[in-house]
Amino acid sequence: MLDELEDGGKVYLVYPIIELSEQLPQLRAASADFGVISHRFQGYNCGLLHGKMRSEEKEETLRKFRSGEIHILLATQVIEIGVDVPDASMMVVLNSERFGIAQLHQLRGRVGRGTKQSKCILVTSTVSSLNRLKVLEQSSDGFYLANMDLLLRGPGDLLGKKQSGHLPEFPIARLEVDGNILQDAHVAALVIVE
Repeated sequence: MLDELEDGGKVYLVYPIIELSEQLPQLRAASADFGVISHRFQGYNCGLLHGKMRSEEKEETLRKFRSGEIHILLATQVIEIGVDVPDASMMVVLNSERFGIAQLHQLRGRVGRGTKQSKCILVTSTVSSLNRLKVLEQSSDGFYLANMDLLLRGPGDLLGKKQSGHLPEFPIARLEVDGNILQDAHVAALVIVE
């Protein structure tokens, strides 16, 4: 990371949560690491960006990151879409097992937008997630990755709060297996409605 900064690059550090959590003590948190990273990389300005900030604060932080006033941006997945900083050349995603494959694909798209060779490093604390992350390493096709995410993690709870996993209580179909049938049914329903 220091080499990247010394070479004039900008770095994203991406976290799964904003604040430390008693329920999830194994997770790194953006706000908790802010002081540590600022101290470790003295001489480089750090910024914090997350979804609980007011829009004006987020815009100002991004402006500073783009202009070079901020060199290291500690952020949550709020940067997943719509952020364009061409000279951001490195991303480190902490606790990457907490993100879906499609989400990680979107995140890694934040680097490599300029002329400089870029890096996206996925840090995981679980060996079991390595196979899932290898899928991301092997493809840059967003549709393929979204489908693999569905196959590997399941659709989650469509009607509730559960974000990932299989749905044995969804008796009609298994989205990860019956996706084509459901798509055909959707098209047929549209024809009938018209």
